[in-house]
Amino acid sequence: MAGEDTDHNSLRITLRDVYREQQEMKSLLEKLANNLPGTEEKLTDHEIRIRKLEMRVGWAVGSFGLLAALAPFLTRLIP
Repeated sequence: MAGEDTDHNSLRITLRDVYREQQEMKSLLEKLANNLPGTEEKLTDHEIRIRKLEMRVGWAVGSFGLLAALAPFLTRLIP
């Protein structure tokens, strides 16, 4: 048994195979990075969304403040 040839049941991976796979992964990663939006674009988009949200919150706070200020006068109108 010790003298049997077991090469036919094994898989041989050489450094050339590893290098080739690594190069393929590198090229795929570069393609993926080129297709993703840049950090600057994401940052600009995020800032725009935050500004819109801030404006909505500001309008809501102002509206509720006005309503709170007018509430005593409006309650006098109700008999």
